[in-house]
Amino acid sequence: MNHAFACRLLLAAFFVWPTLQHAAEPDCAAYTAAETTASGDDGSGNVAAQTQDGRFDTRWSGPGKGAWLQLDLGRLQKVSAASIAWYLGDARQYHFELSTSKDGVHFAKGYAGDSVQNTALQTYALNAARSARYLRLTVNGNSDNDWASVTEARVCAPAAKPTAPDSGPVLPRQPYLQSVGAGSAIVAFRTSASCTPLVRYGEGHDTSRVANAGRSDRFHAITLGALKVSTTYSYIVEACGSVTGVRQFRTAEAAGRAVQFTAMGDFGTGGSDQARVLALLGRATRHGELLLTLGDNAYNSGTDAEFQSNMFTPMAALLRETPLFTAPGNHEYESSGAQPYLDNFYLPANNPERTEFYYSFDWGPVHFVSIDSSCAIGLPGPCDRNHQLAWVEDDLAASRQPWKIAFFHHPPWSSGEHGSQLTMRHDYGPLFEQHGVDLVLTGHDHNYERSLPMKGDGVAPPDTSGVVYVVVGSGGAGQRAFPGSQPGWTAFRDNLFGYLSVRADASSLRGQFIDTAGIARDSFEIDQSAKKTSKVGKAAFARMQSHR
Repeated sequence: MNHAFACRLLLAAFFVWPTLQHAAEPDCAAYTAAETTASGDDGSGNVAAQTQDGRFDTRWSGPGKGAWLQLDLGRLQKVSAASIAWYLGDARQYHFELSTSKDGVHFAKGYAGDSVQNTALQTYALNAARSARYLRLTVNGNSDNDWASVTEARVCAPAAKPTAPDSGPVLPRQPYLQSVGAGSAIVAFRTSASCTPLVRYGEGHDTSRVANAGRSDRFHAITLGALKVSTTYSYIVEACGSVTGVRQFRTAEAAGRAVQFTAMGDFGTGGSDQARVLALLGRATRHGELLLTLGDNAYNSGTDAEFQSNMFTPMAALLRETPLFTAPGNHEYESSGAQPYLDNFYLPANNPERTEFYYSFDWGPVHFVSIDSSCAIGLPGPCDRNHQLAWVEDDLAASRQPWKIAFFHHPPWSSGEHGSQLTMRHDYGPLFEQHGVDLVLTGHDHNYERSLPMKGDGVAPPDTSGVVYVVVGSGGAGQRAFPGSQPGWTAFRDNLFGYLSVRADASSLRGQFIDTAGIARDSFEIDQSAKKTSKVGKAAFARMQSHR
C-alpha cells in the first residue's frame, strides 16, 4: 500500500483536569470502546465521543425521545452490564433501555428502567451476560424534558472468575508467554531444581494436549505447536512437583481481524510507580492481546537478578496471560553487552544473523518491527549495527500489511531530558518514510510525548504523509521534567505515569495514553480509508482541537 495516498491522520488530545473524579466504577470492569456514535446531538459540541473522555464536565446530548448512544467494542466481547453517569442526574430521572447486538443491526433488550438521581456512575446489570460487539443506550426522555444527556458511559465485562490456584512448590519464575504467533507459542519459566517439565494445553478450556521439555534443566522454554490462528488456548505447567493453575492466551489474529495491544517503556524498577501502572494494565479488559516493552525493562543494569526482581516478579500475573514482545534499552547494555537480556527472553530472531536483538512479526493487520537502538547508536555489544539497518530496510520493504509499527528505546523525536536521538532519526527515519511506517514507539525519556506527523527534520508538509513518533517512557521509572517549552512539532506531552493502548483494524488505528487513574490523557487516530493524504501539519491539528 502506498501510504502517501492512502493515509489520513486525525489527531486529538483530551486534557483532563486533575480535580475531576475519573470515570471508573468499582463494580464495572470496563472495556475500551473502539467507536462511539449517536442518533444525533445538540449541535453545540456535546457529541458522543465526550462520553469516553473520563470527564464529568463534558457530555453527549441528544434530542427527542428515543435518542440513542452506541458503543462499539470493535469485536465480540462478553458483556454483562453498562456503567452510566447522567448529566444533571441529581435533578432529573432518565427513562432508558439497554440493548446489545453482534452485528449492529439486530438488537436484543437487556435492561429497562429509570436512573437513580445522582451524577455518579451507575452500573446496570443486563438480564444475562451475552456475547456482543455493540451496546446501545436508548433514552426515552427524563422527568424534565425529552432530552438524553450522558456525561460518561462504559460497557462492562463479567466479573472475572477466580483463577485456579497453583499447587506444589512455588516456581521461582512463573510462566510467561514468548514468540506467540499464528501457529505456535513458547511458554517459558524457571524451576528451583533441574527436572523435565511439561505443558498441558488445548483450545478453549481443554488441556488434553501435552508438550514436553525434552531435557532436564532449571530454565525452560517449551514450544506449543500446531496452534490455530485467532484462537484462545488454556495451559497448565507441571514441573518438579509444581502444577500451575489454568491460564489462557490468544494466538495472533489473522490479517483481516483487529488487534488491541499495549506498550510502555522505562518501567522495570520494582517500585511503587511501576506497581500503579501494572495495577491498571493488569486488568483483563486493559492489557490487550499483547504487550510491547520499549527498553529499560530491568533497572539499574539489566542483570539477571534485576530482571527477576523488577520485571518478572511484579509482572507475573500479567505475563502469564499476555504475550510479551520486548526491545532492549541502554540499561540492559550495562551488563555484558545485554547478554542477560538475551538469556531472559525467547524472541522471534527472524533475521539472517538469527539474533534476538531485532526481529519482526505480524499480528492482525499490523507488521511490528523491534529494533535495538543501543546497537544502532554504537553501544558496545554483539549486535552488528550495519546488519540490523540493512535487515530493517529489507523487512519493511517486504511487508504488505496495512499498518507498520516500529518500536525501540531511543527516540528520534523527543523534547524530554535526553532529547532527540539524531542517529536514529537520520539512519532510520528515511527508511520509515520510504516504506510506509505509520507509528514509532520509543522510551528513554521518562514521560509521554506524541509528535505531529514528521518527515525529515520537521513536520510533514500539507498533503504529504508523515510518521508519528510517540515516547512512552512512563512505565514507572522516576519522572523527569521537560527542560524547555513545548516545541511546535509536539502534538501532546505530559509528565505522567501510564501506558499506551492501541487498537488497529484494516481501516484505522486508534491510540490512547492511559494514566494510572484510568483516564485517557491523549487520543489519536490514523485513518487509511481515504484515498488522499489530508493536511496533517499544525493547522490540521489545530482544526481537530477546535472541533473537540
